[in-house]
Amino acid sequence: MCFISALASPGQTPEGQVSPIRVEYDEKSDTRRVTLNPIILVSRRHEELRLGAFSSHQGKVPLTPKEVALVFLSLTTAATNKYESARQLTITADENRFGCGETQRTTQTEKGLFMETLMTVVPFETFVKIAQAKEVKLKLGITEVKLEPEHVLMLRAAASYMGQ
Repeated sequence: MCFISALASPGQTPEGQVSPIRVEYDEKSDTRRVTLNPIILVSRRHEELRLGAFSSHQGKVPLTPKEVALVFLSLTTAATNKYESARQLTITADENRFGCGETQRTTQTEKGLFMETLMTVVPFETFVKIAQAKEVKLKLGITEVKLEPEHVLMLRAAASYMGQ
């Protein structure tokens, strides 16, 4: 569950602004990690759906990763288990449809919020196709979302950092 805390804490820029993308190197494990901090896809009165992504590899030198983890965070004020039985992820990027299969799900409750974390891994090439698309739609369980242009720009920036 280490990836949740990494996605929940944004990096800081020199000016003190929150950076949506973090690049870190851990000397102990000799691992380079690129993280797209969760972006809000849907925000309603008592619920929110966010999307983050990360990749990592051994060594300090930037390498193109083989795969990227997509992490969805569903936050609600009620413990509704919205994704308990419906966790299939399908992504449509322009005319390309990517069936990503069933996401892995964990839950936790903290400070009055119920959080479902859903994760899947996609090949880096697939992530790049999604990030370079003009129109991206996600279907996660029963939830369907069309990404805003700024969401796609964030994915594109993350792909750029990951592919260095």
